[in-house]
Parts: sequence; C-alpha cells; structure tokens
Amino acid sequence: MGATGTQVDKTTRQDLILRLISERDLGTQQDVVGALADENVEVAQATVSRDLAELGVLKVGNRYLALPHDPGSAGIEVLPSFVLGIVPAQNQVVIHTRDGTAGAVSSVLDRVKGLKILGTVAGQDTVLAVAADADAAAEVANLIADVCRARTRPAGNGE
Repeated sequence: MGATGTQVDKTTRQDLILRLISERDLGTQQDVVGALADENVEVAQATVSRDLAELGVLKVGNRYLALPHDPGSAGIEVLPSFVLGIVPAQNQVVIHTRDGTAGAVSSVLDRVKGLKILGTVAGQDTVLAVAADADAAAEVANLIADVCRARTRPAGNGE
C-alpha cells in the first residue's frame, strides 16, 4: 500500500493496539485508527471496533483500558464487588478492599494495560498502588472509581 500505510496480520495489529493503549490516552476508535496510522498501519474503523471487542478493551471514562484474558484469573469486573474505598496520597493510591480480596484486586491492577501504575503491594484488605507522580495517582484513583461506579462499557460496541 506504499506511503499510506501497510496491512499487518490480526495478531500483530491487536498486539500493537494493546501497546498503544498502554502508552497513550486513546478514547475513541478514531483515536486508535490514528495511532495505528502513526505506526504506519492502515486499518478501517470497523476492524478496530472488532479488535477492541475481541481484546476485551473497556472504555473507562474517556479512555480505553485493556485487561488481557487470563483463564482462571480475576478480571476487572471484580473491582465493584471488592473495592470499598480509594484514597490517592501523593504518588500512591490506597485501595481498601473486602477482607481477603486485596490480592485479587492487586493482580487485576497489575495486568491492566494503560493504567499508569508502576506496581502494587497487597495485604489482606488493602492494596497500595504506586504511580510515577501525583497526577498519575489521581488518574489511577479516578479510573478505578469509574470502574467501581460501572462507568465502563466494552469498547467495541460503538462510541
């Protein structure tokens, strides 16, 4: 296809989408199409829509987050049931959970692509998520709160 972009196989394209979501604030399918174009990959919006749905990407507030599907592991859908409170504190977020669920919450947060955390530490009923700075911690706290308020939807179902 020359200078306008190249076609790539589905697996490569979907891996690239996950990487771009983790590196950039993308919130619309057109943003994803544009980010792929920046990587010299030409793709239609309908293809991006199907990819986002297949990847399990969620739209949280105004950005996409992706949680890779790991059979037998808790998914992002457990957060509303497990999280009791969220408190940002400088570059950290303290997440209070139901007794015995901090490990599952920590595991979910560690696996979400696009969540700006460096890592987590879990106790029995508390997770400490560490971000690079106070702004990133506030964003993480807001995104977790949005998930817990069910302000999420599968990304492939339109904008």
